[in-house]
Amino acid sequence: MKGLALVSICTILFFIASCNNHYSIDSLSIKKNVKQIVFFTDEANVQVEAPYYDAIIELRKDFPEEIKNMMVLTKANGKKYYESFKIKSSPAIVVIYNNQIVSNINGKVTKDQIVQPTSKALEIQK
Repeated sequence: MKGLALVSICTILFFIASCNNHYSIDSLSIKKNVKQIVFFTDEANVQVEAPYYDAIIELRKDFPEEIKNMMVLTKANGKKYYESFKIKSSPAIVVIYNNQIVSNINGKVTKDQIVQPTSKALEIQK
């Protein structure tokens, strides 16, 4: 009887643990003292992404290492992080530093609306 109760409790705990759909910033293994760019892409929406590509090319001139180390998450893989990164829609570019979101741009925007806040965030303690 005790064995059946223990198995039941373990089964319930397993199901509860597996139902957690919240993925944190920590689950991406971002180093604390490194400025990390995360690009959430939506391949199905190339026209909206064009300013993001142009911004990435421009940012690469001043921040080559940060762009080289940029994480790219497809919509299928990145959607689970939307809540943690405060993403309303993709495409999006987020800058993380010391486990804090220091810049967050998402949705339909211009190249300048991406470059200016992202540059400012990447210049922190440069």
